Amino acid sequence: MVVTKIADVKARLNQRFKDFNQGLNFETLPDQLTDLYQSIAYAQRRTKVVPLTEGSIDDFQAVLKRVGHAVNKNDPDLALSDAELMLLLHNIGLLDENLRDRGIFFTISGLMNRGALKAEQIWPALQFLTQDEVLFAHIMEPENDAVFSRSMAVLLSSVFLVADRAYGDVLTAEQYWFVISQLALYALLERDVRGFVPDYGWAHAFTHIGNVLTEVAESRLTRAQKLFFLTCTMVGYQQASLPFSFGEDQRMATATLALATKEKFYADYLIRIFQVWPKRAPVNPQGNGYDFWTKWYNRNHYFVNLMVLPDIPEALVDFIKKMPNY
Repeated sequence: MVVTKIADVKARLNQRFKDFNQGLNFETLPDQLTDLYQSIAYAQRRTKVVPLTEGSIDDFQAVLKRVGHAVNKNDPDLALSDAELMLLLHNIGLLDENLRDRGIFFTISGLMNRGALKAEQIWPALQFLTQDEVLFAHIMEPENDAVFSRSMAVLLSSVFLVADRAYGDVLTAEQYWFVISQLALYALLERDVRGFVPDYGWAHAFTHIGNVLTEVAESRLTRAQKLFFLTCTMVGYQQASLPFSFGEDQRMATATLALATKEKFYADYLIRIFQVWPKRAPVNPQGNGYDFWTKWYNRNHYFVNLMVLPDIPEALVDFIKKMPNY
């Protein structure tokens, strides 16, 4: 069945989780999500992208300058008003790397690291970042500039999830799962997996997904929720049709191991996901050489990075060594 609307994909993904949470598809979830991934039909043409920006650029830069100066000076009165925070978030679509990556991200992460965000700012920020109109903007279209706002939304979501934990679990269980379920859907929908883009800076979608996965490993989510998100991210990584060449393989390896080392149950399920990988990969390099070799090298680079990490469970090592073509 071909799926052409985000709402339809979301409904099917939600049903997969409901089944998983009841233990109905424990064995088959990786295959089911791979089927879902492959069933999604994308538009052949892109529509005009209007970058996610708002307000005066002078006001925006004034906020970056004031907060950046206060961070550098370790100002004890460092703070960001709700209006200023929303001004930054509403400009994550800026195509200027200095303003987006070095400006917005460094400013917000710097505030979080210094405990200068307010607890009551966490949920409104995550609500904005993970709403469909932001997280999935133009995602069903060919490669486009909206990837920078989409991916920045994922990266900043990881920052606010870290802040939630650091501030003593501000989010309700329902709010937390809403954010993660939206990001799980993103991992299955995103096809623009470019790393560094000349003149525009970082897209880096799967590095940012890896950041979220690392935080999920430390979260208060249930086992089923953690495993479901892990499976979505791994299917998205496994099925990517472009080569990862900007550290995504290393980030994903580190992130998956963060969960796998929590307890044997998670490591065993990661092996279950690995078992599906070669079965759902292209098998004939002569038929579609680019797709075959892209997925082959993405897989092998991931495993190479996983194998060199300290504390990797022996069960993972044994399984990977026995995998064909490793």
